[in-house]
Amino acid sequence: MSRSARPTLLDVARAAGVSRATASRALAGLPSVDAELARRVRAAAADLDYRTNTAARALRSGATGSVALVAPSSELEGQGGPFVGAPLRGATAVLFARSVQPVLLLDDGRDRAPLLRYLTSGHVDAAVVVLQRESEPLFAELGGLPLPVVFVGRPRASMDKALTSVDSDNYGGGRLAARTLLEAGRRRVATIAGPAGYAPADERTRGFRDELAAWGLPPGPVVHGSFSMSSGASAAASVLRRDPTVDGLFAGSDLMALGALRVLEAGGRRVPDDVSVVGFDDTVVAETCDPPLTSVRQPLRELGARAAELVLEVLADPHVEPQHVLLPTTLTARESV
Repeated sequence: MSRSARPTLLDVARAAGVSRATASRALAGLPSVDAELARRVRAAAADLDYRTNTAARALRSGATGSVALVAPSSELEGQGGPFVGAPLRGATAVLFARSVQPVLLLDDGRDRAPLLRYLTSGHVDAAVVVLQRESEPLFAELGGLPLPVVFVGRPRASMDKALTSVDSDNYGGGRLAARTLLEAGRRRVATIAGPAGYAPADERTRGFRDELAAWGLPPGPVVHGSFSMSSGASAAASVLRRDPTVDGLFAGSDLMALGALRVLEAGGRRVPDDVSVVGFDDTVVAETCDPPLTSVRQPLRELGARAAELVLEVLADPHVEPQHVLLPTTLTARESV
């Protein structure tokens, strides 16, 4: 490329030997980029004189210097608090580190006109939206906004490929839960699944069943709950009526697992001597229940942080391709297996 030609971000990426997305993150100063890669990108940008044009945009957050954080108000209190609060804290930390002002906007699930009006009136440059099952209708309304939007969570398996999202690897987490029970010697296992039709819940159950199939085992009983403790208790009672010999139980949330633990105790089934139990989420519930619960950990704070980084990438370079990022789930082993 001649020095008279206007360099592009792709030129910088090629010169540094990295992807365009990595170059964009490096020039935006995001902490997720390896230090050596970031040094190479900055050196390539300086050598190409890229800093004199589009790189200036990569170092700012946008026209207003603020990003909306949209969350369902119903989930901020009670049982749903960690699933909204932790991603918001993660996103806020990244935005503050880049001198970008987060603006919290709450969706009450009823009249969304004021929320949509605010988002389209030039008050913010972009939005990070924390999706929960209750806020699924918000997904369709926000997808067509004329500003960058990154979703935390994918409530619909068929989510538009033109949209950017960050989610936990729910499918991998389901497989991990099954593998944990099977490696503990359990062979008659059952599932307390989340709401049918809700993509994260379906993915956890699908992963669990696929791991059983890989071990040559048939799927055990599957009963659906609503992620609440009471629904977990009802589901566990139903499972035991259908198969009293169950020796392993996977619950699609820690709260449902807690309900199941209480039913097992009331029925004289010892955990983990008679039945092993694995939950999902790794919230404070898992630490404090009796016995402490082995649980698949969702990286909730990291989800919000990565979503904020993706928003800053788009603001730095509007031509960045949409991404669907899956963050790995891990197992926190305690005393229920």
